Amino acid sequence: MKKFTIAIALFAFIFLTSCKVQKEGIVIMTDHSYKATLFATNKIGIGSPDGLLWHKGKLYFADEGGVALESWNRNEGLKKLADANVGFLSPEDLVIDAQDNIFFTDDDAGGLWEYTADGKLREVATKDKGLISTEGIALARDGSLLVGDGEQHEVFRVTRDGDVTEFLGKEAGITKPESMVFDEQGNLYIADNEDNVLYLLDTNRKLHRIIDRNDSFSPETIYYSKGSLYITDSRSGKLYVYTPGEEMKTIAAFGGQLKNVQGVTVDDQGNVFVSVQSDLKHKVGNIIEISKEETQVAKK
Repeated sequence: MKKFTIAIALFAFIFLTSCKVQKEGIVIMTDHSYKATLFATNKIGIGSPDGLLWHKGKLYFADEGGVALESWNRNEGLKKLADANVGFLSPEDLVIDAQDNIFFTDDDAGGLWEYTADGKLREVATKDKGLISTEGIALARDGSLLVGDGEQHEVFRVTRDGDVTEFLGKEAGITKPESMVFDEQGNLYIADNEDNVLYLLDTNRKLHRIIDRNDSFSPETIYYSKGSLYITDSRSGKLYVYTPGEEMKTIAAFGGQLKNVQGVTVDDQGNVFVSVQSDLKHKVGNIIEISKEETQVAKK
């Protein structure tokens, strides 16, 4: 896929929306060891993706604007795996297990959905089981799924058979569990983008508020890779990296039609991919690749 460089500092690039109206967006690299490129636009067939996940050489999208589950790689291009015809309405976040089964949430239809490795779609647990507006999702070591519910302000555990039990209730104080991820020790990070807090639930089930900056920080999506947590902030339009024991650092700031950053994932080489919902209603979205400068040189 052809890539277009997004310059460091205050350079604005132009792109066409589906309404044929020109808009501007900027990416400011605050960490100059990274470089940003425009990786994908609506021209390849995406709508307005939310959740992203790199898995075994492919980039998977929970395409909220396009109401679809999709994958992309260089050999196959964009592939639609499932769409609104099967009943989901607003795919939000996704995880993939070792057997290549994809699980995703839906903040409008609710429930927990699975797209199996052999291409079958099923609803693992429905809204009737209490999963009203599902947001963040994490794959536990025992194979169960943790699912955050933004309306009920809880985190539920869902088994592969569809049994739903409470994992973190309202008394925990988490208002909107937008995104969740485990580290290699089994600690669970939870992003609450309504109360603007990044939580850590340790292996002793003690909940810690590790980043709490009120209006200056609103974590949207979190992704753990090689000891660091990558965080998008849709309100401020920023991409952060947080390493336990160190200060959180800003990698990039987004503005204009690129401000509404959503999903984040990291590939095997350490390149970071960020989804941007420029206009969800009109299905306008972009994917930005943020990579180390030396990685870019090696590709040439």
